[in-house]
Amino acid sequence: MRYVLALLLLAPLVTRAQAEPSPVPLLRAIAQAPALEAARQRIRAAEARIGASGRLADPEVEGMGSRRVGPMDERSTMWELTVRQPLPKRGERAADRERAEAGVAMAQADFAVMAGEMAAETAMALAEAEGAQARLRLMETQQGRLDAVQRSVDSRLASGGGRLNDRLAVQTRIASLQLAIEDERRMRTDALAEVAGRLGLPADGALPEYAAPDLAAIDPETAAAVRLAASRAAEAAAMVKMARASARPMTAVGLRLERERAGMGNEDTFGVAFMSEIPWRGRRYARAEERAAEAERSAAQTDAEAVRHRIRTAIARAERAERQAATARRLSRETLERFNAEYETLIRSAGVSGAGESTVFLVVELLEKATETEIQVIQADTTARTARAELWRYAASEPFLHVQP
Repeated sequence: MRYVLALLLLAPLVTRAQAEPSPVPLLRAIAQAPALEAARQRIRAAEARIGASGRLADPEVEGMGSRRVGPMDERSTMWELTVRQPLPKRGERAADRERAEAGVAMAQADFAVMAGEMAAETAMALAEAEGAQARLRLMETQQGRLDAVQRSVDSRLASGGGRLNDRLAVQTRIASLQLAIEDERRMRTDALAEVAGRLGLPADGALPEYAAPDLAAIDPETAAAVRLAASRAAEAAAMVKMARASARPMTAVGLRLERERAGMGNEDTFGVAFMSEIPWRGRRYARAEERAAEAERSAAQTDAEAVRHRIRTAIARAERAERQAATARRLSRETLERFNAEYETLIRSAGVSGAGESTVFLVVELLEKATETEIQVIQADTTARTARAELWRYAASEPFLHVQP
């Protein structure tokens, strides 16, 4: 019995499940995810729209033929040809190009945000799976030790020196532990299935290994979410310019050629035409569009500031979680030392009294307390790894944009 408990209290227990070696790095697995292919296509579409931005209207050609009959039955034929070129509104083409360029930046930032979200969710699920695996190994070790305790109790009962209540207590603890083991297996399987489903990988395929960004590398100004907000602000600024340009009248210039065939000979007429809208209602509509675009730009700037606050909060949370995990590991070692001293006291008192409360029951209590202590360490470590994984949402966009599937 003393040897069984010494194995628990003196041997170092596993506080973190080691991920199985995997040939798939996390970022490359994210880049290969089917969900990101649509984002790549949106980037290509936005880049193609740059070539169609700032367009000039095509020239217009108009022809007309007419027959004139006069009161004295004089007759003539008239032909008319007009070539007209609509002119762009001042500032309209430049604003349209700026809007297209902002669209590319938005598509790229949106891709990076989606990749960061996927990396964060995937790394968090991997951390949860590894935590469940660590708890599973610890509980399986605990189950083996309880089995050894039960065999010792059975041996004492067979020799007439044990107590039936001790055997029932150990069996109850073993049954409860088996349920906990099955629950941890389910949690680990669900977490790994979530990773495989999110990345579009087969259930039995190789999964990426856990990875998290460095805390010092997280910069609120280069985060993908901040860049997305900045690109939205740039698009809104371009829309402001578009609205201002739309308040200006549309104009066109043309060249007119007219030929009249009459009995006395042909008569040719050449002319230059100019056309302009009267911005009677358009300016009012343009002012409304400008106010809307200004509000969109203000909202995007506010979103960027809100993201910066969230990033600072997430970094502080990850730092606190890592400090908590370090404290939990330190206190765990101290607690296990106290459990060892308590066990020695228990053995000495049992040897002196030889009766009283069941020593087996107290041994089981110590086993459970030691296991709970190690589980707390695993939980703290998993929380720290999850908090670090969440920082993928705020990582710079370059790692995601430059990884090829």
